Amino acid sequence: MHGRPNHRNYANASVGTTAEIRQLGRSDDGSINVKARGQQRFRLIRYWSDVDGVVWGEVQIIEEDPPLRTPRGAFAQLAASRSCRLHTSSPVMSLDVPPMKQQGLMDSGLDCDTPSASDSSSQSSNSTKPSGQSGENTNMDEEDYICSTPSSSRTDTKHQHQYNAANYSKKPLQASLAFWPQWAYEMYDPYSLACRAADLWRLIIKTPSIDELVKKPDLLSFYIGNQLPVSEPVRQKLLEINGVSYRLRREIQLLKACDLIKCGYCKSEIAKHSDVVVMSSDGPLGTYVNNHGYVHATITVNNATGLALEGEPTEEHSWFPGYAWTIASCVPCGSNIGWRFSTTKRHLHPKSFWGIRSSQIADVVDVEQQQEEE
Repeated sequence: MHGRPNHRNYANASVGTTAEIRQLGRSDDGSINVKARGQQRFRLIRYWSDVDGVVWGEVQIIEEDPPLRTPRGAFAQLAASRSCRLHTSSPVMSLDVPPMKQQGLMDSGLDCDTPSASDSSSQSSNSTKPSGQSGENTNMDEEDYICSTPSSSRTDTKHQHQYNAANYSKKPLQASLAFWPQWAYEMYDPYSLACRAADLWRLIIKTPSIDELVKKPDLLSFYIGNQLPVSEPVRQKLLEINGVSYRLRREIQLLKACDLIKCGYCKSEIAKHSDVVVMSSDGPLGTYVNNHGYVHATITVNNATGLALEGEPTEEHSWFPGYAWTIASCVPCGSNIGWRFSTTKRHLHPKSFWGIRSSQIADVVDVEQQQEEE
């Protein structure tokens, strides 16, 4: 269950999480404010209200399957061939391309000369056998999935495609020893998808580093799903996806789908994903409680457009020590979007930033439909 915006009614959700209480506080009116963090998914079996109006529920804990690895013996490195390597510069297959079309592209892209026996012997004599490889170990090691951190020059999605193509061309050409080709395995391999998702995430958020999470695709999928600058319904749908690979694939699509944060009412542009700034140890999206007990999931950005300020800055009950807040509303429709925080101390940086309520931003699906109509 989750609260609907602007009122105290509840909407049903089929999947939720158990909560670990991180912070507990009592208000002057006797109410209790709780700050918690989700720990384990559960499925809602049924719910009811008692005579006092308290909502109860029966839930079933969802057992998460561990991420599976692509068998090491599924592929073998091909011998060096100039004509073959000319074709390896093609970009990685998109998640949006149908499998049959991808197979046709792969067949046409691999139309090259067959390596000769002399080439094979030369390749085998110059290659080095990976350390730790044995006949018993048929799975890929964690080190095989460590992603290189993109350079600072790739700061937008235009450079992202160039990076993917260049990075893919540096990989040794692999021959499939299994029924499916390598790209088919990579579409559902959690560790390969984790690398792709991490590379896209770094284009938005430089710090904190998520390199350690790449080795744990299940945790990475939940982290990105929690921190993505998307609306709450989209975030709930991500939580309901079963399977690490399917969740990561959807998150990759969301990261590539739209670079804009838009108003949930009039769809006017507010900020870009590249404007996101981390102002909390929890990441770019944090959960904050005001003095009236209302919880706001807030995305922090360093730049925003189309917003008007209401009232004077005040430090009272500020979530960020040393910063004063001012209410910010959307200029075209007048809806309350969030707040602008400005520093009251000279040594603090940044001097100002914006807090955008995630409940007030447009769904990615709505934005995609609007772009198609335009």
